[in-house]
Amino acid sequence: MGRTRGYQRHPRFTKRLEARFSSGGISYKGISSNISENGLFIRTNRGFAPDTIVDIELVMPDNKTSFLRGIVRRSIKTPMSTLKNGMGVELLEKDAVFTDFMKSFTEETQTDTEETNLPEFHIISCSNCGVKNKVLTEKLSLGPKCGKCGTPLIINLP
Repeated sequence: MGRTRGYQRHPRFTKRLEARFSSGGISYKGISSNISENGLFIRTNRGFAPDTIVDIELVMPDNKTSFLRGIVRRSIKTPMSTLKNGMGVELLEKDAVFTDFMKSFTEETQTDTEETNLPEFHIISCSNCGVKNKVLTEKLSLGPKCGKCGTPLIINLP
């Protein structure tokens, strides 16, 4: 699924889309850096102050334009270009174009994650030093050794 952090309530997806945003007659351009169902981060050097209501136009990959309205939740402006300047926006109003795009995008990523098989591991304790070692199932036949002391691990399979 999408990348998540502790403060995020919804899965985020990295998607670079052209964004035009305006508030109080002032209009600027930026690029979305990540999006979710209820918000997005717009990379720009011209971010608005937190709690500002913004109207956003996002140009979707199929060249349709989505019209959104949101409130700036955080704004980042640093003198260093290596950090991400921009603003995090919580969406208040979404149109059908955005909703359909998010549905198709989340469905794609869900089917991608369902198809990938996660590797299976066994946790084997070393009889010499007692350290727990994480070993891939397919590597069990190769005679794994303890990562700390180098003693061959004794495999007790059920």
